[in-house]
Amino acid sequence: MTKKEITGYIYAGIASLALANSFIFSKLSFEYVNFYQFGFFWFLTGTLWNFIYLFVIRSRGKFSFRQSAKGITKNLMLVAVLEAVATGLFYYAILIMENPGVVSFIGNIGPVLVVIFGVIFLKESFNGIQFIGIVLALGGVSALSINGFNTVDDLFKPGTQYVFLAAFLFSIATIVARKKRKTIDAGVLSAVRAIILLLAFVLLVIVKNISLDISVKAWILLSLGAFLEVFITIVFAYKSLQYIEAFKTSIIISTKGIFALISAWIFLHLTPLHLEIIGGIISILGVVLVSIQKKK
Repeated sequence: MTKKEITGYIYAGIASLALANSFIFSKLSFEYVNFYQFGFFWFLTGTLWNFIYLFVIRSRGKFSFRQSAKGITKNLMLVAVLEAVATGLFYYAILIMENPGVVSFIGNIGPVLVVIFGVIFLKESFNGIQFIGIVLALGGVSALSINGFNTVDDLFKPGTQYVFLAAFLFSIATIVARKKRKTIDAGVLSAVRAIILLLAFVLLVIVKNISLDISVKAWILLSLGAFLEVFITIVFAYKSLQYIEAFKTSIIISTKGIFALISAWIFLHLTPLHLEIIGGIISILGVVLVSIQKKK
């Protein structure tokens, strides 16, 4: 392994660790705020971090509103809306489900859906190794999602449906972004997504007449979580792409569930079940097999 590859893996690992712990901060913040307050302050802070990224990190002080505005195409708006809805559903699942690490692992169904939709809509190739990866990922996710077989209503753990729907919307957004990748700017996309979510929660706060009076501790948790999700994850994930292939970055970030389980054990005192650990590892193995084949 070259020094360049090691650097890329370190950047991707930091992105995965930051994303995993942003889930923990979101779960901790729900002890002090409701979902509407969470969304308003989380995405308000996230929007600010996005603009800091565009101004300072991404553009090195040479950010142009006019140039970025030209990049806001119909395709970018479509992807941004899909990702915004998916993000809202994902955090709602974290609110409902006990362990955010499990939510993260169930989200590994996303790369599987991307492969399937890529075959259907983009006429991409499909082979035996990918099929094995899909089966493993589905098996691991099923082990994490199933609650019991007593009744149909209790088949899946509460909140699982929101993770599935979020993964479905994320995968559709990924397919559109892949097809229109030459016209979609990732930095602008992230900022537009954050703004859409912020405006949506501003509207909800007004309609629901929600108080925005929150504690200092809640504000700190929300700010740190948004910082990890929006700023650290984006910056280090993009940095990793400068040193290693995209499929390797994707594999490393798919391990975020492991970090989330560990952090949930440390900060939330939630001991992971053996089934959760096994199911999570199997789902990651499936993502690895799917992603490696996508290298070609």
